[in-house]
Amino acid sequence: MTRKRGTSKDDFASAPKLDILVFGPHPDDAEIGTGGILLKAKAAGYKTGIIDMTEGEMATGGTLAIRRKETLAAAKILSLDARETLGIPDCQVEDTYENRLKVATAIRKYRPELVFAPYYITPPGRGLGHSDHQKTGYVVSHGYNFAHLKKLPVQGEPHQARALYYYFLPPGMVPTFIVDVTDFYEEWMASIMVHESQFGELRGNQGVRDFFDAFARQWGRMIGAKYAQAFFSTSPLRIDNPLDLVKTVRTRI
Repeated sequence: MTRKRGTSKDDFASAPKLDILVFGPHPDDAEIGTGGILLKAKAAGYKTGIIDMTEGEMATGGTLAIRRKETLAAAKILSLDARETLGIPDCQVEDTYENRLKVATAIRKYRPELVFAPYYITPPGRGLGHSDHQKTGYVVSHGYNFAHLKKLPVQGEPHQARALYYYFLPPGMVPTFIVDVTDFYEEWMASIMVHESQFGELRGNQGVRDFFDAFARQWGRMIGAKYAQAFFSTSPLRIDNPLDLVKTVRTRI
C-alpha cells in the first residue's frame, strides 16, 4: 500500500476515489491527528487515505525499514484504502513550487472530498512546531488550491476538494469543530502505538499513551464526550439550521 515516490498513468487509473485524504509530515502524524475520525469515517462506509510527506528517516528511533513496516501496520489498523509517501527528505519539507505540485498531483490522483493537514502556525521547536509540520501545513494549503488550476503542469484532471481542515492545533487555539471518537478510541490508540520505534512498547512507556489520552479527553470534555479530536477551518462552515448544533449539547447546571 505504501509507495516511495512517483506516479504513473497506471497509478492514476487504479487509484480509489477517496472521501478523506490526510497529509502527514511523517509516518505516525496523521494517525495522531486524525486516526479517530478516519476510523469513524471508514465505519460509516467512506473511503480514506493518508499521504506521508516523508518517511521519517531522520527519527532517532528505528531504521527506514522498521518505519515502513510500522506504517503499513498502522494503515491496516485504520483500514485505509490508500497510503503512500511523497518521498520528500525528512526534515526538508519546504513550501516550494515543486512540492506544491506534488501535493496537487496526489489530490488529483485520489480526488478527495475532504483534505486534512497540520495547522501551520505553531511555536517552532520539538513537537507541534517541527519545521516539517509547519511547512506541510503551508505546502498542502497551496497544493490544495493548485489541484484545480487547469494550466499548471500537474498530472490528472483538475479537482477541487470541498474543504481543507487542519489538525495539530496549538495550545489555546479554539477549534472550529470537535468530533466524538469515543467508539473508536482503542483502535485509534493502537494505530499510534504500533509505531513502536517512536513511542516504545506500551507496557514500557505508558506515559506516551497517557499523553495522547489526555488530549483526547480534553477535547471530549468540551462536547460532552469521553474522547474526541479537534479541527480548525479557515473558512466559515455553512449551517442550515443552528438548532442542529445544539442537539447533542449537554445542559450544565
